[in-house]
Amino acid sequence: MTQIVTVKQIESEIFVLTMDSPETENGLSQEMTAALTKSLDTLEDEPELKVLVICGLPKVFSSGATLETLDQIAAGDVAVKDLALPARLLSFPMPVIAALQGPAVGGGLALALYCDITVAALERRYGFNFTALGFTPGMGTTALVPALIGHSPAGEMLLTGKYYTGQELQRWNLFTHVVPAGEVYSQALDLALRLGEKPRHVLALTKAALVLPRRQALQDSLAREDLMHQICFSHPETLVRIKEMFPVC
Repeated sequence: MTQIVTVKQIESEIFVLTMDSPETENGLSQEMTAALTKSLDTLEDEPELKVLVICGLPKVFSSGATLETLDQIAAGDVAVKDLALPARLLSFPMPVIAALQGPAVGGGLALALYCDITVAALERRYGFNFTALGFTPGMGTTALVPALIGHSPAGEMLLTGKYYTGQELQRWNLFTHVVPAGEVYSQALDLALRLGEKPRHVLALTKAALVLPRRQALQDSLAREDLMHQICFSHPETLVRIKEMFPVC
């Protein structure tokens, strides 16, 4: 059976986690979420690790929630307040770098933004397509995105559901670095090597301090977003719109 998440140690202190599910465009299915969580749990106990780099495929970082997952939310089998992956990334003890060689959409983009450093591609597209699919934002994005880029730009991104190139998003500083797609991985590794030179306990303590505001914002937003989802997914138009628009919007 093909692994949808692989982990490779490329330097003594640097590990690379790669999402590898081309069939779903690295969609955040229950299987993918479980595999990511299991990998993070295992890597947390790795004594040599100082930096973790998370990658997708060259053609896509992550397409966000799968259609199956959205059906499960609509059926009440999955509650967004119970999604553990954002909190798991924030609680990971060492710095995490997201290398977005390909597009990232919805929850897939949120996944990257819960990392400590992000490297995106100038020519790839990124966006939060929740409203375009007919439901309200999730994964803590109603708190995360305003905290990262301010209320007005966050309002445009979350309300319109529009896609932007990495170059366009430079004006809002959503990502730490934006470079040509062919340079994303090397840029992420260069940053990882610089971090890897620092004492492990210093990196851990600094990260723990830096993520505190995001952890609090995530906690505050999840219950509110869950309630909004319950309202949206109980509306008969929602599933119709999802099936019509998924995954083209």
